[in-house]
Amino acid sequence: MKLNLDENKIHKILFIIILLVAIGVRIYSWPYGISQVNVDEAMTAINAKYMADSGVDMYGTSFPVYLEAWGFAGQSVMLFYFMAFFFKIFGTSMISVRLPMLLVSILSIIVFYDLFKRIFNNKKLALFAMAFVSICPWHFLQSIWSIDCNMFPHFMLFSVYFLYRGISDKKWMLYISMVFFALTMYTYGVSVYVVPFFLLICAIYLLVKKQVKIKELIICIIIYFLVSGPIFAMYVINALKIDTDIHLGPITIQYFENSVRTDDMIFFSDNIGKTLLENFKSTCKVFFLQYDGLEWNSTKPFGTVYHISLIFFFIAIFHLIKHKDKRNIGTFFMSVWLILGFLLGLIIKDANINRLNIIWFPTLFFSFYGIYAICSTVKIGKIIKYVAVTVYLLLFVSFTIYLYGFYTNKIDMSGCFARKVIDAVHYANITLEKKAVYYNPSSDIYIRFQDMLDGTSSEHIENKFRFFDRLRRKKEDEAFIISESELNNSSIDITNYTYEKFGDHLVIY
Repeated sequence: MKLNLDENKIHKILFIIILLVAIGVRIYSWPYGISQVNVDEAMTAINAKYMADSGVDMYGTSFPVYLEAWGFAGQSVMLFYFMAFFFKIFGTSMISVRLPMLLVSILSIIVFYDLFKRIFNNKKLALFAMAFVSICPWHFLQSIWSIDCNMFPHFMLFSVYFLYRGISDKKWMLYISMVFFALTMYTYGVSVYVVPFFLLICAIYLLVKKQVKIKELIICIIIYFLVSGPIFAMYVINALKIDTDIHLGPITIQYFENSVRTDDMIFFSDNIGKTLLENFKSTCKVFFLQYDGLEWNSTKPFGTVYHISLIFFFIAIFHLIKHKDKRNIGTFFMSVWLILGFLLGLIIKDANINRLNIIWFPTLFFSFYGIYAICSTVKIGKIIKYVAVTVYLLLFVSFTIYLYGFYTNKIDMSGCFARKVIDAVHYANITLEKKAVYYNPSSDIYIRFQDMLDGTSSEHIENKFRFFDRLRRKKEDEAFIISESELNNSSIDITNYTYEKFGDHLVIY
């Protein structure tokens, strides 16, 4: 039924309200909601700073298609290039570091809304789906800090959105979708196990359904491989151990002598059967418990999509199996996406919420569809709808209070983040106006990161004995940073030194 003018106005107002609430709760205390920095986040930012300033990463590689990190093939580049762009525009700050994930996450809320609206041809339903994503703990958490792999689900969503519109609406969007599918290859290494197979399955389906022509399919293939060619070339030269870099103008396709990322996949396991069983268990744990034991990935009380959502998820699956008339191209795309996400869990070792981030958008999609299905098919559907809305609102309010009242502090000291070492470096650099000296190589990344933000430079001491020797010499222009555990394992006595404590780190001067 066509909405009248008043209904359209109400719809637009509700859309804006939901979007503003989604943005508001994400930018509260942002970018310091999580005040500490993850080591991957810091590494990407340092590389991005080099790129913004000189067009190379910290290892001197011009426009890499994959990043070297800690001496081996380590990080995907999509987040890296976003950060470099924002460093150029807004300068070097935590805002520029965390703005890419925030903006992409907010955009994905809008895209999810429009995709749901078009698949089910229902604006009102889409508004509820939009609100559902906006209050999702997983979507909320990954939007307030930056790690390269979390670009993957968002770019996959954008790709599927344009693919659906290209089939159902405007044909030129089909070709835009190929650009986005290709760009998705640069968001996370495991995308190579998902995107090509998703496209292959969908291509066969669309040909059988006569939704695309052979000519259109050929054009799509050309566009996809033109844009994704460099990253595929990187995989090939590293798989075949071709010890050479390839240069396409300023773009560098690297050979990584020390590549460890392949070790994460089942194909390289010594015992594939045993590994497959372990992967199955870890995937089920991540999906059903919505918790992987890693505090920075999800909250145990609330999970990734709220524990109650899995009930509606399975209702949706059952409903679509039973009612063929409810299936369409859109639900097919989302089903393939979901299945490939689970298959990815079987081939990737030690699956956790980050590594399986590709499953959460289709899980949200089907969970909300399950709420719609049960509300529209049972006699007390209206009552269930109001109960569901009330329960999710209470869960969201509780989650927000928990997150900002307790959880972010817990994350800061979780071990995945800096544990206030960057606060210690900032104190040494700015407050004391001294060089921050630290001997632990892993913390060297944090020192470099804070130096980058402070606009200062400091020496990086990686030898334990040189550290203590310098501490005894008490240079006036240096402040020494050490964790309490490291200090307890040493023979140094700091009773005669002045020091300040930040988290579990001491600044000695």
